[in-house]
Parts: sequence; structure tokens; C-alpha cells
Amino acid sequence: MYKVDAEEKKLAQLESRSLSELGIRERFDLQEWVEKSPEILDDDLLIIGKELILPSGIRLDLLAIDRQANLVVIELKRDSSGRDVEWQAIKYASYCSNFLADELYEYFAQYLGEDADDARDAIEAFIDTELDQINNEQRIILVAQNFHSDVVSAVLWLRDFGLEIKCVRLRPYVDVSDTLFIVPDVIIPLPEAKDYLQRKEAKHQQAKRSVRSSFSIEKGTFDDDELEVRWRKSLLRPSDLTPRFVKFVQIILQEDREFDREEIKHRLYEGGIGNSFGQTGRYLSNISQFLTKKSNPHLRQVIHFESGGEGGEVKNNYSVVSKYRSMLFALMSELKNGTEERVEAD
Repeated sequence: MYKVDAEEKKLAQLESRSLSELGIRERFDLQEWVEKSPEILDDDLLIIGKELILPSGIRLDLLAIDRQANLVVIELKRDSSGRDVEWQAIKYASYCSNFLADELYEYFAQYLGEDADDARDAIEAFIDTELDQINNEQRIILVAQNFHSDVVSAVLWLRDFGLEIKCVRLRPYVDVSDTLFIVPDVIIPLPEAKDYLQRKEAKHQQAKRSVRSSFSIEKGTFDDDELEVRWRKSLLRPSDLTPRFVKFVQIILQEDREFDREEIKHRLYEGGIGNSFGQTGRYLSNISQFLTKKSNPHLRQVIHFESGGEGGEVKNNYSVVSKYRSMLFALMSELKNGTEERVEAD
């Protein structure tokens, strides 16, 4: 590595040193750098825990969430990775895979020094998908100055089986004034092969999703009578979700246009759905998930929405298909009258 002297048109070679030689400590220097600047790992991450003690008693360096709501275990080694760092990180990830969303909110709240609702809201604002996707998948990032060849071989093999592990090398250099420079390099996956690997892994994940997921955006093709019967059942379904879904339908029926997610969330909150704005957002996520269940093509036949994300999980711009508005108005009126009659009877 060279430092450029623009005025003299010369290059000054920087001296490569080890972190231990420079007195850099793993927990009190390297960990702090990554915590405060996670972008050094060439990733968009929200750090949610540091020095986290797992149920087994072992200590996790850093825990993060990425934009896709995957949990990311970050394992740091000051100099060499050693021979078994990948096994150590796999153990950590296996423990973390069992964390429920509420547990992660609590860990993040402890890290922030705030309450769990604020932590949950911060995570919801950061991720680009639904809250119910949190910790569905786990990733590992290994950080060291050098990686043992055994570790590199093991990581490449594990990636072939769908375990997403990334290796980031941090190389220190000093100039004549002993100014420290850190050069980060992603060595696995190699930047040149990143697009290929991402396509390969996306295909693998899609195959897994098609087997185990109840997610679908396929629309129904029911005739009017059958469609009305199915919708009536959904609106009268005995579930805590039903009154929230009914309120959602009332909102998007008010005008013949698209309603974006934020507008719906505000209207739901104003309508008494949720004790906090964050809770309202989670209820909207539940409604969104209900719309894309494989068993509900009749809902998607009537309610249009835009979908995005890797598998279409992110939804926005909801509207009622114009030709079904009168049917839905009649059902909602029927539901309202039926509710009033039941109240009077009681």
C-alpha cells in the first residue's frame, strides 16, 4: 500500500504491521471500530448487541440485523483466524437462530439503553421487509487480519450448502508518522464472483421457499357468487386479526385509489388499531401476511397491491379492484348491520 504525495508526484510505501504489534486489542479496539462503523464490513447492518452472553455462557462479539431482517453474527479475531473460528461462529449462529423477535427487541433495548418498543421501532425503520421476517435466516461475518487456509476451505464448502458466511480481512498499515490506516478486503465471497454467488444463492432460497412457505401472490379467478361466499367467511373469521383486517378494508374502500403503506398505518392507528405506532405497524404486517397466504387467493382477486423484495414479501400501494368495490361495500354494510343486531340482542 502506498501513500500519494501529490505535490512531489511520489509514492511513499506504507509499512504493513500486525494488529498485535501495534497494541490493538480485539475487544477494546477492533470491536469498537466495527461497532461504530459496520460499513467497514461492506454490509448495511444495524448493530443490536455487543458482548452478548448467550444461554450457554459464551460471549458473542457483535450481533446485527441486515436490511432483509437476517440475524448477523460477527466474530472478530485480532490477527489470525486460527483453525476453528468458523466452527465457533456456527455454534453462535445456531444459538441465535432460536431467538424470538421479542427476545431480540429486548437485547437491542439493553444495548441502546431504551425500552423494547423503541428498539422494535428502530428495527422496523431499518429493515426493508416485514417484521415477521426477523431471524428467519442467519448469516455469519468473520473478521481477522489473516485467514488460515483451513478456515477458507471450510467456509467455501459451507457456502455450497447454503450457509452464508462472509470473510473480511482487515489489514493495518502505518506511515512514517505512525498514523494507522486500515484496509478492509472481502475475500469471501470474492467481489468478482459476488453477482454469480448471489444469483445462485437466491435460486437456492427460492427453491426452499417454494417447499416450506405459505406465501403466494397468485390471484383467484372465482365467479362472483363464490367470491362473495369466500369473502364473507374471511370477514367473519374468528380471529384477533379479523377486526384489524376489517378496518384495513374499510380504509382502502374509502376512495377508489391506491393507499401507500404509511398512510394506511397512520389511519389504522388513528382508528384505534394498536396501542403505539410501532404496534400498529406490526398489525399491518400481519394483515399483509394474511393477504399473501396461499389459502387466500380470493383476497388477492379483490385487493391489488405492489410487491417487492426477493420473494415479493414487501407490499405497498393497496387498492380495491374497481369492479369489486360494490360487492365489498355490500359485504361491509352487511357486516356492520349484523354487528349492530348482535349488540342489541345482547
